[in-house]
Amino acid sequence: MTNHRFLRTETMRLSELQLRDLVNTPLEARFNRLARLAREAMHVRAAAVSFLDPEREWFKAVTGWNVAELPRHRSLAARLLEDGGPVVIEDTLRDERTRDHALVTGAPAFRFCALYPLKDCFDNLLGAIAAYDIEPRAAAAQLARTLEDVGQLAQRELFVSELGAAQQALLEKLDASRRHALLDELTRLWNRRGGLTLLERTLKEAPRGERLGLCVVDVDNFKAINDRFGHATGDAVLRKVASVLVDCIRPNDIACRLGGDEFLLVLPGLGSAEIGAVLERIRANAEAMSVRTRSGLAEVTLSVGGVACPASAGNSAEDLLHHADKALYEAKASGRNRAIVMEPPRAA
Repeated sequence: MTNHRFLRTETMRLSELQLRDLVNTPLEARFNRLARLAREAMHVRAAAVSFLDPEREWFKAVTGWNVAELPRHRSLAARLLEDGGPVVIEDTLRDERTRDHALVTGAPAFRFCALYPLKDCFDNLLGAIAAYDIEPRAAAAQLARTLEDVGQLAQRELFVSELGAAQQALLEKLDASRRHALLDELTRLWNRRGGLTLLERTLKEAPRGERLGLCVVDVDNFKAINDRFGHATGDAVLRKVASVLVDCIRPNDIACRLGGDEFLLVLPGLGSAEIGAVLERIRANAEAMSVRTRSGLAEVTLSVGGVACPASAGNSAEDLLHHADKALYEAKASGRNRAIVMEPPRAA
């Protein structure tokens, strides 16, 4: 006889394991793309990919809204997706499910929302891809189709891992709370400790003779941005820079925030010319980026220094950081908004 209680308990356990592997993980380009696609395709103010654990809604990717996580009782997704199907609410103030919700009655005062549930293979709710606007709008048939299309794309990504071997191994080794300690809360990149841990692992495990790129990225005139526009704008700049970095590198590359306005990139298997192309793409994308504030646009440029060397040439993580810092100094000295790659000194 089938033990239905056991089957339900086991499927819930497997669902919790998958959810654990999704939260407290670093920023990923594929989820950034999905959030941007949802926002642009549905012409809304904000869009997000988020996951729901028992206590909170944790945002894996978000655009147009300054949020990292919410207590579960403040989550629109948690309230609206209990029945398991897609939800579109044309005017949140006219719907009994949302008219008293904190995100409707208070900031950011959403008046429209469209949510598509993300589920595991046992049909348990894991999270949502969602679109929000501050104006009510009619839910045309085309919008519903777009929501389903983007939702299906997001659903497929849940069962794919694009992170490189070093990052995936570290994630699998740590539980969610320990992973959280290695992530930068503001940018959702690896923090300094996490990045250096991964750099050491990459150096240790790299095939003999493989080239390794290490790059340091610095936001130009960041203090001036903070002084003119305020620290909230400075934080928004750092989050946007983090997204630019992740979107410009490969899934198996590593991005971390060293601290302040400095970032670190680890690019396995790339030589100087290839690293130069990546860094120039980062520099150009950042130059095209701006952050809108009440005092005007905050323009952003980056100075980037990189170094390429054989991973097994006896260089320590500290050696490589020192060489990359020298390249960054050259980029700054050349007038900022520069990307410079240097060859490390030859071993004696």
